[in-house]
Amino acid sequence: MKYLIISDLHLSEPNKLPKIIIELAKELEGIICAGDLTSEKVLEELKEMNKNLIVVKGNCDSIELPEYLEFEVENKKIGVIHSNQFGRNNLEKISEFANSKKVDVLIFGHTHQPLVEKRGDLLLINPGTLTGTISGEGIKTEKTYAVLEIGKEINAKLKTI
Repeated sequence: MKYLIISDLHLSEPNKLPKIIIELAKELEGIICAGDLTSEKVLEELKEMNKNLIVVKGNCDSIELPEYLEFEVENKKIGVIHSNQFGRNNLEKISEFANSKKVDVLIFGHTHQPLVEKRGDLLLINPGTLTGTISGEGIKTEKTYAVLEIGKEINAKLKTI
């Protein structure tokens, strides 16, 4: 099963979603969004593209969303959080949180810096920012997303738009 992973969209209108994201959203198993949609319109558009939408609240969201979600696919436990709760780029605290939840994969956002990193049995995934929005640290970023494939193995690939 393949999932589209996005975060930190910072969009007010859904018509700004990149074409490749719209195509992938419609063809993959589901969409996982680690927050900062910033618009109810964008949330509704994502729901229309793929009914299997898993989304958490980011620090820039005024939308009513959960801060953390867990789900299971192919006997693998996946956690999703924006990660602003841990400060910026605090991989140690993010890893501790993931390990306390006993997840196989933790998907997070907030930093706008893409990352796929294996830490023991834990896979950390930050898809970066879908729109290339400058990070809170003022760092220019590329437009990125990730694709998560779950089967006997778990694989994640970062992609640049």
